[in-house]
Amino acid sequence: MARNVSELQRPNDVPDKIGKYVIINKIGKGSTGNVYLSHDPYYRRDVAIKVYNIEEDPDAERARVSRKMFFNEAHMVGMLQHPNIMPIYDAGEEDGQYYIVTEHVQGARTLAAYCRPDNLLRVDDVVEIIYKCAKALHYAHGRGVIHRDIKPSNVMLTIDNDVRIIDFGIAICADAEISRIEGIAGSPSYMSPEQVQSEELTPSSDIYSLGAVLYELLTGFRPFRADNLSKLLHQIVYATPPPIHTYRNDLSEELEEVVAMTMQKEPAKRCVSGAALAADLTRVYQALRTKYNNLDNQEHFDLLRTLTFFHEFSHAEIWEVLRASDWHEYQDSEDIVREGEMDDRFYIIVSGKAAVEANGKNLGVLEDGSCFGETSYVRGAKRTASIRAHGPVTILRVSSTLMEQMSSACQLRFNKVFLRALITRLQGDSSAT
Repeated sequence: MARNVSELQRPNDVPDKIGKYVIINKIGKGSTGNVYLSHDPYYRRDVAIKVYNIEEDPDAERARVSRKMFFNEAHMVGMLQHPNIMPIYDAGEEDGQYYIVTEHVQGARTLAAYCRPDNLLRVDDVVEIIYKCAKALHYAHGRGVIHRDIKPSNVMLTIDNDVRIIDFGIAICADAEISRIEGIAGSPSYMSPEQVQSEELTPSSDIYSLGAVLYELLTGFRPFRADNLSKLLHQIVYATPPPIHTYRNDLSEELEEVVAMTMQKEPAKRCVSGAALAADLTRVYQALRTKYNNLDNQEHFDLLRTLTFFHEFSHAEIWEVLRASDWHEYQDSEDIVREGEMDDRFYIIVSGKAAVEANGKNLGVLEDGSCFGETSYVRGAKRTASIRAHGPVTILRVSSTLMEQMSSACQLRFNKVFLRALITRLQGDSSAT
């Protein structure tokens, strides 16, 4: 019998259908099951289908928890209609398969990608993201839902810089007994003191967890760290996290006060609601926007506008690149990148010169407007050459991760110009030989 192309290409571990949904591919795997991509022809939208490992799980306790988490999320179908909460469209069980159907957001990444000290989002972007989360939680709390597991990996950031809170598997629902999942409390590093102590939870617990996420997005470090769970939980209940200014000195006192207030030990001392937290963040955001529109940034923009690399960029696109970048100055002979190291940034020389070396040999000099860092196109690739400052050099360092938050048009423009410059340089090298 002839087989169609999709059947030939379908991996062995991908089912043909789940319920009424034809499966396209597997797109994820978690502790409770697999996630598949499908298309809903009736509503003409892509959907993600999370299948819980229940019947096939040899661990009876884990299967019991998975079943409760399924029914918990199934209870949420159509219940939370908010632009910053991942909608749950459908749920079902067929032939022992329990599944939840949600929105599929192409290209989205969780906030866990932006929790490293060397890959932080811009402060105003962080404030805007947490603002949206606070508003979404206020909406959920108003409908009797406490998430209980707010953490960076449960907040998705879309390619157009929007937010989706995901995974309500252990949420508390005011009208549902099935939400009481014994033994499941959330992710330890982000749990509130009352959650750690198994006390009755209120919406304030989610506010604390969101504050812990804000702390990590701003600093690249979790508020509390320990070498075992017992010490970690003790810190959450009794210790005070290092103030965020101990990690970086460019954050305002007002922002530090907001972080500290969200993480108060006593629930009554925190922001009274998600809406109140959003209002506080609005004031911080307005001050940040004023700061980022100051003379320094305008001077950076004006400098980039003169570089050949940016001649084809619109003004808005240059500002987008600046938002995904940092501005760094190197002294003579200082290493910019080292051969053999992994690095996910692109580099553009704003002023000065840089020497290129590989295997101990001098390969040439790069000048104003030159770009390098092409190995960033290949995840996990190592640098094939060292770039060293040849006199004082000013460099624009563009994060490949943050680039994913640029508009599609800006990403396309950047890649086109960068690759064209790279090809021109390679052609020049080959003609010289």
